[in-house]
Amino acid sequence: MKNSKKTIFNKDYVDLIAEIVKIRKSKGLSQKDLALKLDVDTCYIGRMEIRERRLDLIELIAILKALGVSKREILAMVEKII
Repeated sequence: MKNSKKTIFNKDYVDLIAEIVKIRKSKGLSQKDLALKLDVDTCYIGRMEIRERRLDLIELIAILKALGVSKREILAMVEKII
């Protein structure tokens, strides 16, 4: 089994996180704003954005929903990246 830490450096994962950051910024939200929407600590968002923390599928969906991304847009984004 692959070391899961290495997956945070995988190009697809890097692209996915970059897309999340781009969406957050395009909505005019700070890391703190997003953290408040998710009821998590601001460092959670920061660690995710610099890829110190790997997201699971449930967390990814929660973040995208908090950013106002529709289910259809989520699927299109994942399909584009992967």
